[in-house]
Amino acid sequence: MVTGSGAGVRPSWLVALVPVQMTLMVGLGIAVTSAQEGDRLTAVEGRVVRGALAFRGSTVDGLSEWFSALAGTEAVVGMTLVCVTALLTLSGGRRGREAAFLGAAVAVQSATFLVVTLCVQRPRPDVPHLDMAPPTSSFPSGHVGASVALYGGLAVLSLTRVRSAWRYAALVLLLVPAAVGLSRMYRGMHHPTDVVGGLVNGALTLIIVGSVFLSARSPGGERALHPAAQVGMGPAGRRTGSTRHRHSGLPAPKELAARAAQPLPHPTRSPKHTQTGR
Repeated sequence: MVTGSGAGVRPSWLVALVPVQMTLMVGLGIAVTSAQEGDRLTAVEGRVVRGALAFRGSTVDGLSEWFSALAGTEAVVGMTLVCVTALLTLSGGRRGREAAFLGAAVAVQSATFLVVTLCVQRPRPDVPHLDMAPPTSSFPSGHVGASVALYGGLAVLSLTRVRSAWRYAALVLLLVPAAVGLSRMYRGMHHPTDVVGGLVNGALTLIIVGSVFLSARSPGGERALHPAAQVGMGPAGRRTGSTRHRHSGLPAPKELAARAAQPLPHPTRSPKHTQTGR
């Protein structure tokens, strides 16, 4: 069972956190690339990347190619369009905020990735590559960031919008970014810190975009999810059984019809003092 959603969103000033995210990612990239040759971090990363060469083979090559393709540009854009369209059409337009969350998460992550790669110029690992090296910087991993935004975003929607126990099955989607990161290192396309940078970029994107679209309140002040029926109070504190409309707070149509069918009470005249003429 899927819960309902309202139409309100958080104030737009939260979008100002996106430049903060970009600044943090650029600073992280500069800190990583400033490590000198022979530093402990550089040495560890080199051993990890070169150690992956020992596991190369036709079977593992195929698996790594498949997981890498799951986070490729074509796959991410295509799946995002399909999911956004499904959210809007299958719900009759009631899932606008959820659709906006998913589309914005993928877009913001991609924009942040492009800005960081322009500011941080890190070469690819010095090992044989199994893929064509794109012209962007090695830091952060765009594949990993995109997989967090898309598959992590779908997991967030399932965990927060679905009430049945099946929502926990979406936790499997959180394994996709990890598999993508391992695949990208295996294929010689990224350093380990590039993968970590992609995970951080994607996670920050979900937090910021989710705070705008998924944590909003409806205009009436109630939570957009789980609208509760409001029971009115009659005279002397008695419950009237009045069920309020979940959006407007007005009585439901059936209750209005029942009230209209009730006979009106006879007016009672209050006793008046009569004055006699003198």
